[in-house]
Amino acid sequence: MKKLTLLVCVLLLAVISVNIVAADRIPDIRINLLNQDPNPARAGDTANLRFKLQNYADTAAQKLELELVQDYPFTVVSGPSLKTFEHLDAFQTGKNYVNVEYTIKIDRDAKQGQKSLTVRYRYGDGAWASLDVPIAIDNKEFAQIIYVDKARLEPGKETDMKFTIINIGNAPLQNMIFSWAEPTGAILPVYSSDMKYVKYLDIGQSVGLTYKVIADVNAKPGLYQLTLNLKSESVATANPATISTKTGVFVGGETDFDVAFSESSQGQTSLSVANTGNNPAQSVSITIPAQESFRVGGSSSAIIGNLDKGDYTLVSFQIIQASSNFSQRRQYGQQQNVQRKMEQPVENAKTGGNDLKVVIEYTDTAGERRKANKTVPIQFRSPTEQGTTGYNRSMQQSSGVMGGTSFWILLFVVIALLLLLRKKERRAKIAGLFTK
Repeated sequence: MKKLTLLVCVLLLAVISVNIVAADRIPDIRINLLNQDPNPARAGDTANLRFKLQNYADTAAQKLELELVQDYPFTVVSGPSLKTFEHLDAFQTGKNYVNVEYTIKIDRDAKQGQKSLTVRYRYGDGAWASLDVPIAIDNKEFAQIIYVDKARLEPGKETDMKFTIINIGNAPLQNMIFSWAEPTGAILPVYSSDMKYVKYLDIGQSVGLTYKVIADVNAKPGLYQLTLNLKSESVATANPATISTKTGVFVGGETDFDVAFSESSQGQTSLSVANTGNNPAQSVSITIPAQESFRVGGSSSAIIGNLDKGDYTLVSFQIIQASSNFSQRRQYGQQQNVQRKMEQPVENAKTGGNDLKVVIEYTDTAGERRKANKTVPIQFRSPTEQGTTGYNRSMQQSSGVMGGTSFWILLFVVIALLLLLRKKERRAKIAGLFTK
């Protein structure tokens, strides 16, 4: 009996020894994350992961397979997700490990925090074993300031200027404070300060901030720099962030003119042209376009040059009023006399109701060529008044001629003839007396 018991014990020990030896002969695979760059990884960006694959057993592993499981929010973007190693030595050799690298992309909608990345492995034809590796993810708390409304301001004119803020990050923003400034003080907000507050701005949303601004009326035309500042907090972390950027605003542009009748002399009509806007005008020219009520003798255009704001100059044209029944009278052979009588220069005109069309062309401070259309009251008599007055003036001129040098010559000739006739009659009477 004792011999039988001893034999059973020996057999049990042998089985246990075999199992221990067999267990020691199984590869012991361990996977560690050595490095994550960047850490934390940004949602919507890529990250490089470096793993260490190691065999801790004294038995080599044959045909070892390692796979990174692509599951939300992770995607492998460089190389295959499944990698195979034909042989991994036992730990005694010192070559029992291998480094494996992956490049992954994190989904742009991934939330901030720790996310599990699943890695699985097997050797030979064995079953898959898996483990979860924590990956730190951070959101992009980022807002973009876009100046979209006004790129040009007119000096002295109140203008709406709008800034748009867009949350292009992956986390909502809160407690946003926006401000702007122009260093020289040439552009300032009115009716409010330069700071505005936004309580909350969700992912992908935008908000417009409108200011009433005025550029100094004495500001020199040109480009002015605005400094834009935005302070915000992430809803996820409440960490403050500051964005500072710059944009440009052009001060200047168009101007305005006033044209008025000045005077007329010797057939020339002078017009006064004044720059009544807040910007200087360069290369100013004035043109009298073709129109029914007036015509221009000689050139219909004149170059003025540059006009600063508040400056004025005079320009002269030979402006003649066109008669409505001029063409009818010309048909009856009275063209020359009627034209002199009914196309009177402006200096002989009384009040009427005619507007002269004038076109002003100039180059603004932005370098753009512009036009301004104006009308100038040039007041003429009606055609009837002109005809009657012309006739009376003709009669007066005739009377004037009669009272002039020609009149006295004619009168002298008549008197001489009368005296000569009287002398002949007297001779005839004397000759008759002698005949009797």
